[in-house]
Amino acid sequence: MTLGFTGKQLRINLTTGESTVEDSLKYKDYIGGAGVGTRIMYEEVPVGTKPYDEANKLIYSVGPNTGTSAPCSGRITITSLSTFTKGHNIIHAHMGGEMAYMMKMAGYDTIIVEGKADKPVFIKIRDDEVSIEDASDLWGQSTRETTKRIADKIGKEYNTTAIGVAGENLVNLSCMLNATAHSGGGGTGAVMGSKNLKAISIYGTGGVKVADGKKILELNNYVMKDLMGSNNNHVVPSTERPWAEYHDPNSRWTGRPGLTWGAADGGPVDTGDAPPGELNKFGYRCQKAYKDFGPVSEKYTVKMGGCTSCPVRCYGVVEVPFMEEEGYLPVGANTCMPNFEYAKILNKPKDYMEEGDGTFLANYAALTTADELGLWENYGELPNTIKYFIDHNILEQILPKEEYDDLRWDLYEAGDPGFIRDIQTRIAEKRGEIAHLGEGAYFVNERYKDILGDDYLNAKEVSVISPLGWSKHHGNECAAQVGALTNIFYNRDCMTHTIVNIWGSGLPYDVLNPIIEGYFGKGCLDKVKNYTPMNESKAKFAKFGVVRQWLHDSFTLCNWVWPMTLSPLPERGYKGDLTVEAQYMTAITGDEWSMEDLDFAAERGLQLLRATTVLGLNTVDMRNEHDAFNDWVYDMDPDFKAFEEGTIKMDRADMQTALTMIYREMGWDEVTGAPTRATLEKFGLGDVADDLASKNLLPA
Repeated sequence: MTLGFTGKQLRINLTTGESTVEDSLKYKDYIGGAGVGTRIMYEEVPVGTKPYDEANKLIYSVGPNTGTSAPCSGRITITSLSTFTKGHNIIHAHMGGEMAYMMKMAGYDTIIVEGKADKPVFIKIRDDEVSIEDASDLWGQSTRETTKRIADKIGKEYNTTAIGVAGENLVNLSCMLNATAHSGGGGTGAVMGSKNLKAISIYGTGGVKVADGKKILELNNYVMKDLMGSNNNHVVPSTERPWAEYHDPNSRWTGRPGLTWGAADGGPVDTGDAPPGELNKFGYRCQKAYKDFGPVSEKYTVKMGGCTSCPVRCYGVVEVPFMEEEGYLPVGANTCMPNFEYAKILNKPKDYMEEGDGTFLANYAALTTADELGLWENYGELPNTIKYFIDHNILEQILPKEEYDDLRWDLYEAGDPGFIRDIQTRIAEKRGEIAHLGEGAYFVNERYKDILGDDYLNAKEVSVISPLGWSKHHGNECAAQVGALTNIFYNRDCMTHTIVNIWGSGLPYDVLNPIIEGYFGKGCLDKVKNYTPMNESKAKFAKFGVVRQWLHDSFTLCNWVWPMTLSPLPERGYKGDLTVEAQYMTAITGDEWSMEDLDFAAERGLQLLRATTVLGLNTVDMRNEHDAFNDWVYDMDPDFKAFEEGTIKMDRADMQTALTMIYREMGWDEVTGAPTRATLEKFGLGDVADDLASKNLLPA
């Protein structure tokens, strides 16, 4: 065993029922997580495999940082083939909760699930005891009921990751959930379903050996006292505080005196002040339920939950007992899009207990329904699509009259979230024509192209940024070209919070800009809605964003908080420390790592992903076949021209310049955007270069 790694990967073949333990250290150069998952997929899953083929695999992988107590180190990366975007290329899903920790404590850096069981099963892992258990009685059950039944059967100490009926029915937009609320999307729930795998339950009793435990504790204190803000590393509070030089109403540092967890056990808990340096109050900083749901949610908030090893606690846990009377769960928890996306399907959600609570409760109802079904909203795309098809009278055109009339239009007119639940359930059960809306935007567009024309994918309200079908998960609204460019690196929504953590930090531009220019060069960061033409500094900034995200998805760390680019402390000039990840790596492994060393190791995985995408699409022309943007990016705000103050609409010629510049930064061919042999060999990927060359997929 090498320090920080367990040295073991577990391979479970559902076809044969066998499990074997292998050496995980052969992949150490890829760090872990996304890097390891991508390498295994490249080596073991043939090009042309489809996501529901038995030959596809699910790879659950963590990194050397997992289980060390480093702040926000409780995440796991799941690697497989995309179910919902054109080409079915390699994607990654990222999941918090407890699975990552339990997997590492059980002694595994990676778990590879392959093959297909001949009946529903769940995997039970307790340290080195691995078994495949019958799950026939669990098939058809919700994620929460599945988790409960497994806990009753094998013990509450196990962490269970389960799918709902959406995954069982191979709905492209499906997810897996662990601890009943922490989800991993990307269609991975359906890949589990295709293998007749209902759940994975893990209990680990081991530990992680590190080189310098004292140094890790020192780093933990340093990060939490001097560097870390709140969710998305917002480093200023949302309201004026006596200790804060600045505030920003958009900040997720929302805790303040008088703002409570109104439904906490034992009575309301005042979040109070949680200034920098007071570690015992850290968990009160992020009142995320209030941020997402609004003031009406305060009295329903039980607490802020979160993932293993996370002080930020960004999961808003709310309890709404009276919603149980209408068939919804009385308790729900989330931190992202389901909190605020679904209610817009209704023109005016009905109020329940007080004026203005309708939007909150409609979102709550839809959130808990989606979690029970294991239905993934694809960063807003599914509710956006449902609303678009209603508002533009598309449902009337695609549904048989009987099915259209059978929809609960009475509930729609009443603003009742039961209308949303009915559609979610039909999609999850693959019942009727409307279920095709769960295939993902690209396949929805292909299926109904004669009706949709070019309008649907190019509609800003749908917010699908790529012609290949992935949603905007921060794009041109976030640092203009910098945010837009992050969307070309992956085969699903980019989730590059590295950039938005900076752009949305809450610091005034005149304070923030000198810090970021010090990292990436003059002109790298524009003012909000007042951006300038592309330049090389922006390309460096964009590359930093995706490399650090890949690092966090491999190490593993939460990219919703890391990196520590900024600080909440005026005495530091609000400047953070980008060397911290490397300091942790050194303390964990005992080997000396610089920031540059770790970024290089992370980029190795990112370069491999690009090469596998070239293989999967069977084209060198990534510029035109992969890296394009839908028209709304260029056509939004029709009263403005690109570069005018007041808009974020992009300019087509400028974005072509941006692509050329980011290709140059990445060492890719500047015409096609494909990796060159020299670049692949630089990162130790000569075998991959040979593979590409044998298929005539290396740029000339």
